[in-house]
Amino acid sequence: MTEEILENILDILDVVMTAGIVIWMIPMFRRTRQPLTVAFYYFAMVSLMLTNAYWLAHSLIRPDMRMPMAANTIGECAVFLLLSAAMNSVFPDRKFSFTPQHAGAILFVIASIALWIVWSGEWIQDILGGVIFGYFICVCVRDLRETGAFSKKEWIAIGVTCAGFMAIFAAVATMEEEPPAVIAGYILMFAMMLFFLYKTIRCIRKRESAEKQMVLAVSSYACCMSGVYMSSGYWYSAAELICLTTLPMMFHAFREEAKHA
Repeated sequence: MTEEILENILDILDVVMTAGIVIWMIPMFRRTRQPLTVAFYYFAMVSLMLTNAYWLAHSLIRPDMRMPMAANTIGECAVFLLLSAAMNSVFPDRKFSFTPQHAGAILFVIASIALWIVWSGEWIQDILGGVIFGYFICVCVRDLRETGAFSKKEWIAIGVTCAGFMAIFAAVATMEEEPPAVIAGYILMFAMMLFFLYKTIRCIRKRESAEKQMVLAVSSYACCMSGVYMSSGYWYSAAELICLTTLPMMFHAFREEAKHA
C-alpha cells in the first residue's frame, strides 16, 4: 500500500468519524446545562470535518500538488480556537498565570514554527498557524496544571522528551535525506503521544471528573496534532492514526461534561 493510498484511507476515516460525532452531538443541546461549551465543541467538530473533507478532495483531485494556504489552514485554526473556547467556558473564573510549563510550551512552539518554515518555506502560514496552535497548547497546559493531570515527575519527563526529539529534528532539518538517527526522534515523539493517550484512557476508565477527562482528551489531541505536523511519510500516517483515536475520547469527555455540569 502506497503512502498516498494510506493517507487517503485515513482521511476518509477522519471525515466519517467527525461526521458521526457531529450527528450524535445534536441531541446533547437539549439535555445539557452547558450549552455554550457544547456549542463550542460542536462547531470545532464541524470545522474539523470540513477541513478534513477539503484536504481529502484536494488529495484526490490534485495529488501531485502541494496544498497552499487555503481553507484547510483556516479550518484547523478554527478548531484550535473553538476547543480553547470550550475549555475556557468550563473554567470561566480561571486566570492565566505564567508557569515553567508555559515557558516550555512557548519554547516548543517557537522551535516547531522554525522547523515548519525550514521544511515548507511558507512563512505566513506557519507563523499564523503556529501562534494559534501555541495559544491552544498554553490553554491545555494551564488546565492540565489546574486539574492535577500530571505529577511533577511526569511534567519533567514530558519536557525532557520534547527537548530530545526537537533537538534531533533540528539537527537533521536541513539534510536532503533523513539519517537513521531521526528514528530516535520519532520514537521519543510517539512515546509522548502514547503517554498522553494512556493518561486519558486511564482517567476515563477510573471515571474521574468530567473536567479532567475533557482536559486530558483535548490535550491528547493537541499532542497528537503536534506529532502529525512533525512527521512525514509512513510516520505521518501513523501519527494521524493515533490522532484519530483521540476523537472518540473527546466526544466521551464532552458528553460527560454536558451531563454532569
